[in-house]
Amino acid sequence: MSTDDTDVPTSGDERPTMECSVCQTDVPAGDFCGLCGCHLEEQPGNGPEWLRIRAFSASPGEHLLTPNIVSSLFPHLASGSRTPFLLGLGLLLAALIAATLFRLPAALITVSSLGLPLLFLIYLQEANVYRDISSATLVATAALGIGIGVGWVLLTGEMVSNAYDVPLGAGVAASRLLRDGLGVPIGGMLLMIVPALIVRLARPGTREALDGFAIGALGALMCTGAATLTRLSPQFTTGMVARARPMDGLMVEAGIRGIAVPLTAACVGGLIGAALWFTRPANKKDQHRNYVRLALFLMGTAVIALYGGLGLIDVAQVSQFVQLAVHLSVAALALLLLRVGLHLALLHEQHDEIFDELIQCPHCGHVIPDMAFCPACGAATHAASRSSRAARRELRPVRIEPNAGTSP
Repeated sequence: MSTDDTDVPTSGDERPTMECSVCQTDVPAGDFCGLCGCHLEEQPGNGPEWLRIRAFSASPGEHLLTPNIVSSLFPHLASGSRTPFLLGLGLLLAALIAATLFRLPAALITVSSLGLPLLFLIYLQEANVYRDISSATLVATAALGIGIGVGWVLLTGEMVSNAYDVPLGAGVAASRLLRDGLGVPIGGMLLMIVPALIVRLARPGTREALDGFAIGALGALMCTGAATLTRLSPQFTTGMVARARPMDGLMVEAGIRGIAVPLTAACVGGLIGAALWFTRPANKKDQHRNYVRLALFLMGTAVIALYGGLGLIDVAQVSQFVQLAVHLSVAALALLLLRVGLHLALLHEQHDEIFDELIQCPHCGHVIPDMAFCPACGAATHAASRSSRAARRELRPVRIEPNAGTSP
């Protein structure tokens, strides 16, 4: 790999540097500081440098508040690898719509339970996360999530069976409002983060925030998928086609069970996992040590509290479409909080040792100094998997002198 199409100087030149106004260090010239990731030149709308709102750490070129579900839910992927997952999400949505239109409750339950968890497993394979995290850890996380999900449904089945045997929004007695409306959903949300807690205590290993996100989201998705499949399994006995079932009920169930619930679960599990695996840099351990980790925990807790409120809406006599709108709104807010949380973790966690060598950025393609952040696009080095970083460091770019290969 050569660098003749980049701006990297040849070995006979000195690499231009600039002083970062945030970390007060001379770093390679560019748009971003290679050490702290902040903007090297102040521009309107940059916001506070600790937040860097104009550039998402895992997807350069995107504003932090851009509602991009693919880059938020699959942060390890480079920009060019995200299109297939966007298509996968589109196919998942199309399958939910088709099952609803043809009144196929069994197909609807299956897609709702397995769709997003299977897509997330494909993401772990595509992003080489399975090489960074041992197969035993991933299998244990998934098994714990499935076991907890099934066990929770069997334990709470008596409480909520009637609520699932009637159309969404049919309502229940007031005496069951707190128990079914708050206890069951909040308990389920708290239990789905247990796999990440157990794995963190049993297998600490190398700690990077996106590893924790992957484990937390995987455990939560498996728990939610298993719980949904177990709780709604009686509907498999109603026949292949439910001609008598109202279309509105199927539509709302598809939106809540197939989209809102798994998305919210992945966000909560991912935020808590990222918080558990977050590590401060050695030179900043005494500076606001727990602020980022606390922010991640608070974001996850806020989503859990909102989800508990959704339980009250589910068991109250409210319009089904109001339920759907509120569920989707909470899922969208959870996705935004996940995006902000992962961005903060990538900006402020401990990064790899910096080498005085070159490496190619997987996001913008520039050949850059091997630092914590790309000076050209601002992407965090940890946004790529460890196996990707190791492969690119083994095959480092080679400078070509301007007169190389020419006769004197």
